[in-house]
Amino acid sequence: MRKSLLILVVVALLLPAAVFPVHAQSDIIDKLLQQMTLEQKVGQIFMVSFSGPLNEPARNFLAQMQAGAFALFSSNGTSPEDVTRFVNSLQQIATQTGANLPMIMAIDHEGGTVRRLREGFTDLPWGPALSAMPAADAYTVGQIAAQELLAVGITMNLAPVADVRSDPTKHFMEKRSFGNDPISVGGGVAAYTQGLQAGHVIGVLKHFPGHGAADDSHSILPTINATREELNRVELVPFKMGIDAGADVVMLGHLVVPALETVPDWPASLSSIIINDVLRKQLGFNGLVITDALDMGAIVNNVSQPDAAVIGVQAGVDMIVAGPHTPISNQIEMRAAVLEAVKTGKIPMQRLDEAVRHVLMLKQKYNLFGWEPLNPQLAPQRVNTGEHSTTVSALYRDTVAIAKDNFKLLPLTNGKTVLIIFPGAYPAAQRECLALNPKVRSLSYSLNPTDTEIATAKIEARRADLVVVFTYNMSDYPFQASLVSEIPPEKTVMVALESPYDIEWNLNPAAYVTAFNAYPGAIKASCEVLFGAYPAKGKWNLSPLN
Repeated sequence: MRKSLLILVVVALLLPAAVFPVHAQSDIIDKLLQQMTLEQKVGQIFMVSFSGPLNEPARNFLAQMQAGAFALFSSNGTSPEDVTRFVNSLQQIATQTGANLPMIMAIDHEGGTVRRLREGFTDLPWGPALSAMPAADAYTVGQIAAQELLAVGITMNLAPVADVRSDPTKHFMEKRSFGNDPISVGGGVAAYTQGLQAGHVIGVLKHFPGHGAADDSHSILPTINATREELNRVELVPFKMGIDAGADVVMLGHLVVPALETVPDWPASLSSIIINDVLRKQLGFNGLVITDALDMGAIVNNVSQPDAAVIGVQAGVDMIVAGPHTPISNQIEMRAAVLEAVKTGKIPMQRLDEAVRHVLMLKQKYNLFGWEPLNPQLAPQRVNTGEHSTTVSALYRDTVAIAKDNFKLLPLTNGKTVLIIFPGAYPAAQRECLALNPKVRSLSYSLNPTDTEIATAKIEARRADLVVVFTYNMSDYPFQASLVSEIPPEKTVMVALESPYDIEWNLNPAAYVTAFNAYPGAIKASCEVLFGAYPAKGKWNLSPLN
């Protein structure tokens, strides 16, 4: 059986899905399912992980699990060469054991704070920037991300975040969410996903049905108290737009949503109602449904991981994501629990086959059965090309937005005395502004400024006609608001380097500019807008301003 299974995979599935009509594709998957053992099927519905490099226990684990997917983290490697070697090694094990099926290689590559790969990879716009830029630009960002991930063998990006920041008091998704307007978020999500998938990397809409109004599910099981009408009008909109744009995977959030699930304190990630009635029927999603990581506090503080895995598959989950903090032994227990549940009928074979079919159809669509090793030594050239850097510089310029300019202070003119106040952790703000106007004065402050720094800023501001204050994530560093409030608002230009919501801290500067990202390229673009070297093209589509 194993030999015939291998022949079926190699001969039939090496051809792209487009070669076969839909019924033929389905026939191939059906034949593959018929020849797979129960253990092989169960393995395919797990996305596993382990920390560090590949060692002998990890090799044995992979051979035993026969997993359908692997989620990489920074501990597995960060440079293009190391990641490529790691992926090659994992795929060689997968294709030489069990069903001989290559794994989906997944990673969190949202950008900014949730980005496992940095060394040698392009600093791409992320978060709210992707809804502030034109849809064509968000598509380009997705394409570049796909090209760089595929260059090291990664075939799934656990992105984009489709959550709407619908509650301004919740800061967990403040920087990761594309914004607080559902249509703008949905537009960015749809365009980015299409760019990813056009680049042959699988996109994942997360965290269904919407994490933007919730606390951090890494620690607790949060509740979304929106009504059904509010969910339809806000939280579900970006997911629907992403699904309509062709998204192939949706990740379920560990969230309690009483308006959708009648069982008290029952997470969406394990909810048959939310998966089948809302996601599949209401939104019309026919692709792969995966959980968020089962090592998060929202799950492990309430149910065992093996039980969660069984309940999830029973409810309609197609792939269980173990998570980076789940020991190898626990992942083996999760697989054993699902295997036993199928044998005893707790999970019907039809449900298992449905889940495995979704996994295999996805692999076939992206031609993942035709895996070949990549040359690690050529990985740096494949990843970050000069073309990418040039393109991204232009994207940053297209993203900077002037949210307001009440007294027409912008662009800054040479006839005014200008003081730049910036976080010392981001010296590019000083460097790039001085490059455009060497006469500006500058003053740095700590991310959470001290009383002395605030007092100094107040004194120095009196000596300037205009004051530009660069801020960075006030929800993390609230004393920045105290610094800004000490400067006369009528001559203050506030530039939010990353979170565009810094102005919500009861501040009313005469002008407000958002860079959306604190990467050097984005800071340079914001300085170019400040001094008139480049027009502001970004859209302000977030909170109303004074």
